[in-house]
Amino acid sequence: MANYYDITFNTIDGKAFIKRNVASDLPATKVWQDACEKVEADNLYILMNDKTLVNLVRHHIVRIDMTKLDTPSEKRARYQDQFLNTVNSLANIGL
Repeated sequence: MANYYDITFNTIDGKAFIKRNVASDLPATKVWQDACEKVEADNLYILMNDKTLVNLVRHHIVRIDMTKLDTPSEKRARYQDQFLNTVNSLANIGL
């Protein structure tokens, strides 16, 4: 089962490129590779918004942040739990 991540590529000039909801089965240290369309020795090619291909020069990247997200089924379960908790709270106060 794939995990979902938001991956942020931080560049030397202070810009950040964020690829959202990347599904990956790779280990945590290699997840960023699934965000790239193509990985070369000197360049990373990232498809942003399904329309724009961004070319990042590797020696300009200072940091890559990976934030693990809930899977869609975990999100759905959490929202259902929140809804049931709200209904239960309203029932307890008599509404």
